[in-house]
Amino acid sequence: MCALHIAAAVAALVPTAINGNGTVPTAISTVDPVTTAAGAGALLLGVTFLARGASGTVNAVRVLRTTATSPGELDGAERQIRVTGRAAEVDGETLPAPFGGEPCLCVEYDVSELRSQGKGQSWVTIDGGEAGVPFRVDDGGIGVRVDPSAATFSLDVAEKVKLDAGEEPPERVRGFIDAVDEVDDTETGYEIGALTIGDDPRRRYVQRTLRPGDEVTVVGDSEAFPDAPVGEVKSRIAGGSPFVVSDARARSTALRLIGPLAIPILLGAVAFGIGALLLSPTIATLV
Repeated sequence: MCALHIAAAVAALVPTAINGNGTVPTAISTVDPVTTAAGAGALLLGVTFLARGASGTVNAVRVLRTTATSPGELDGAERQIRVTGRAAEVDGETLPAPFGGEPCLCVEYDVSELRSQGKGQSWVTIDGGEAGVPFRVDDGGIGVRVDPSAATFSLDVAEKVKLDAGEEPPERVRGFIDAVDEVDDTETGYEIGALTIGDDPRRRYVQRTLRPGDEVTVVGDSEAFPDAPVGEVKSRIAGGSPFVVSDARARSTALRLIGPLAIPILLGAVAFGIGALLLSPTIATLV
């Protein structure tokens, strides 16, 4: 229910609370509909942010609590598992990394510009994406296949390049700029202290990759895979709740999942508190 609907519902209660002489009680007549609407809106916003944070926190806890399983222990039964080992190619299939083209199994990239917004500056994404190809998690010579197309990636930064406008990018980034229409060369701007004249001059290129041979942790649901080739168990991982592909151990992966949620949880708590404060006179009056 949106803030306006909540405010309307509260307002609808006012005409029904009438004294025997036909007058509206003084306490109810002093309810401010603007304050009520603002409080309802803040309360709804707070609940939304807190729900988002709670969902991510639950996934982090599940990553830690999911049973660690060796690929050799899988038998085709469906259950949530956590496997750790070395990432390996399947049938020689890899992806070229956006910046440099080295072979990868999973990749994320982000291109951002530092733009002036009001009195400050912030990084604004102008292009980004992620992709992955099926790979195998090997442990002790036995592997389980993973299809990461529906997975959440938790990968460390493999490449970060910051450039000023007019600065020639390194060759590994130049090829990407030439190939992607959405990411052209920046126009030269001028910086005087914190003030930028002209176009904002700075751009950031960030790349995260999972390469063959990297350590990998996968949390997801195993399922039967009877067509597995020699060297793979008759199970695979292609989904789950959560379904996470990470280049770190379980504890570090959980911390990565929780980290970005700190701001939404904080904003949710503040908004919820403000909403409760603004609505408290209305609630007290109705009670």
